[in-house]
Amino acid sequence: MITVDSIKPITGAGNLRAFANITIANKIRISDVRIIAQPNQKPWVSMPSRAYEKEGQRKWAAIVELLDETLKKEVSDVVLAEFAKIESARQTSMPPSW
Repeated sequence: MITVDSIKPITGAGNLRAFANITIANKIRISDVRIIAQPNQKPWVSMPSRAYEKEGQRKWAAIVELLDETLKKEVSDVVLAEFAKIESARQTSMPPSW
């Protein structure tokens, strides 16, 4: 069972749309799950990672990896469903443009 504990929308950070904190089976909590959406594409979920530099280039290393494909899909589906609710609520509460 996947529970989304919180989602924090982000603005002005390129393709990064939000951070989520999730709990898996009431046993594992994962913080800083990223929700990313590139222009004209559906959002997707990225597990936490850290940046480092190697030979002058910025690289990323996973902090958490979900090895089970079924679990990975379930986490993604649950997080994106909660994110869609937040996005929908934000768009309906925005005033119409002039």
